[in-house]
Amino acid sequence: MRYRSHHLTKLFKTTSFVALLAAGLPSGVAWAEDILLDPIIVSATRRPALSFGLPASVTAIDRVRLITDQANTLSKTLRKLPGVEFGGGARAQAQTPTIRGLSGPRVILSVDGARRNYEGGVHSPLLLDPDLLDSVEVVRGPMSAAYGSGGLGGVMAFETLDPEDILTDGQSFGGRIKLGYHGANNERATNLTFARQTGDLGLLFSGTLRSLGDITPGAGSPDAKYPNDGSLRSGLVKAVYTPSDLHRFEFSYQAFNDNSEGPNNPGGNLLFPFSQILKRDQQEIVASWAFKGQEGSWLDGKLTVYGTTFSHDTTSLSTPPQPRTSTEVATAGISFQNTSSFAMGAVEHRLTYGFDSYRDTNTVRSGGLANSVTPDGTISATGVFVQDEIGFGAKLSAIAALRFDSYKMTSPGQTGSSAENLSPKLSLHYQATDAIGLYASYGEAFRAPTMTETYGNLNTTAALFNFRANPNLRPETARTAEIGAMLALDGLARGDDSLRVKASMFSEDVTDLIDSVTVGTYTRTAPFVGTGLIFQRQNVAKADRYGGELTVDYAIGDFTFGAAYSKVRSRNASTGANLFAPPDKLNLGASWQINDQWSVSYGTQIVAAQDYDATLLRQRPSYAVHDIGASWTKGNARLDIGVSNLFDESYATYQQTQANTYSYEEGRSLNVSLAMSF
Repeated sequence: MRYRSHHLTKLFKTTSFVALLAAGLPSGVAWAEDILLDPIIVSATRRPALSFGLPASVTAIDRVRLITDQANTLSKTLRKLPGVEFGGGARAQAQTPTIRGLSGPRVILSVDGARRNYEGGVHSPLLLDPDLLDSVEVVRGPMSAAYGSGGLGGVMAFETLDPEDILTDGQSFGGRIKLGYHGANNERATNLTFARQTGDLGLLFSGTLRSLGDITPGAGSPDAKYPNDGSLRSGLVKAVYTPSDLHRFEFSYQAFNDNSEGPNNPGGNLLFPFSQILKRDQQEIVASWAFKGQEGSWLDGKLTVYGTTFSHDTTSLSTPPQPRTSTEVATAGISFQNTSSFAMGAVEHRLTYGFDSYRDTNTVRSGGLANSVTPDGTISATGVFVQDEIGFGAKLSAIAALRFDSYKMTSPGQTGSSAENLSPKLSLHYQATDAIGLYASYGEAFRAPTMTETYGNLNTTAALFNFRANPNLRPETARTAEIGAMLALDGLARGDDSLRVKASMFSEDVTDLIDSVTVGTYTRTAPFVGTGLIFQRQNVAKADRYGGELTVDYAIGDFTFGAAYSKVRSRNASTGANLFAPPDKLNLGASWQINDQWSVSYGTQIVAAQDYDATLLRQRPSYAVHDIGASWTKGNARLDIGVSNLFDESYATYQQTQANTYSYEEGRSLNVSLAMSF
């Protein structure tokens, strides 16, 4: 396929958190123009590997998939993946990524190797526009051994565009202009991207403007349109210098800025009393040096230095006005890794080792004063790791990893906390036949408490709820066992068909799980009435979790079919109470490449009822959402037309962040995009 050779040329720049995709193996919905059932190269082990045969639950998404989905937000595509959720309601400002029922600081987010460490709360931690992306990798399961504190749920790694993603072979200058419309919120979008290659130096610029309108939920929803008027601007500037095949230098600057009108909890519905203007800003600078030695050298690595700043600022529109609040999280980090390949007799080794370190500085002001709800403070983390990929022959391989982390948190006027942890991981892969592969893995993950969980305090009767600080919180530790199987068959019905099946099951024990516990009540005062609850983050002695994913992809001629199923359960091992766990989900999809110009697609997401959560307000009824689309390409032009939520379903996702938990998702939406390349 046309993206295969392109992405293989990017093998050299692969390091931690960077996905290398041959064409994008969709999970749940497969598209005719980019389906490739051969193994895909990814970096789930901090080194290139073949996705389908990798002893882990991994999904890779490429740029064509994002374009075909007409993704105006990341949740548009990623919530279709097995084990991945984006709850929080229809507003992008509230959508928080979840992997296997774990969210917030339990999911590591990375863009071009730079961590995004804002812990979220009621706001999304991920400010990133899909137009700037080349690929996304999602790794489900504990990843602390490879990536450090926080990877209990898994990793979402995003890679932005490079000049070679825009330029075709032999081009020195090129680009694209893209226009888009999203009907459910009357959104209009424009993207301009161009690249220049001069000798060893490549330059890229990409910028997106979006105008946002009120959001229309599905028919039958008790709510009218959700206020969301505003605008969004995002941009990427990147320089790539490749003086030889052995060295590659990159420097990038990325900016994201938006503003919108809505409630001070962006996941709130029309019953939420406070209105505000929310301004969000994300800036990121990344510099990296990828290097290789001559043939036979032990050098093959990358050094990355980065800085990110996340901020949001609120201006109250309610009467009387609420205090103006500003939040800023600045992160400075560095990572280094190198891989040495060698053989000891008949056993081959690929040894990857390195370190990474970052420092977060949190600053919050409310009415110009320090804010007790989200206190000021710093978090410092440093880790060293080693990983050995061992080949025992054609059938048996293993991956063994070990990581040591040191973590320290301080806040003015508070007792500081620190933690150290050793996280091992071991995976075995047995290729029983050319068609059947089996794997088993065991991994441990570590997550230290966040600033808000430890020191956060809200103590006022003029609020829906209160919460109390808990400086005695202990880090979470997860121990996960996983087994899986892969089936790869070609030529089943005829010579040009292919079937790929991958299944995984996991069982996990989480010690000292940090959960929200009710510790008291109070009588509310204006503007609220009734009895409010007082919450505190406490350690659950032990939580039991289990579940799994199944993906099936089949292609025959010009037709492709896909299915993906995921299930997660979680309970307090001491009390038996069911803890947070997303409902069972099934994604189905099909596409047909009618001719060289036209293709059509259909996808549905079927979500079972969540009627087993011990917290009754979190429970949800079942729902099904259907999407259809058509794509037309001719020369340098591409037109995509689709209808999402075809039957205008009224539904609310499971993951919500407000006291009244029913905030409904977008209704039927006509979506159109037109792109011209030059």
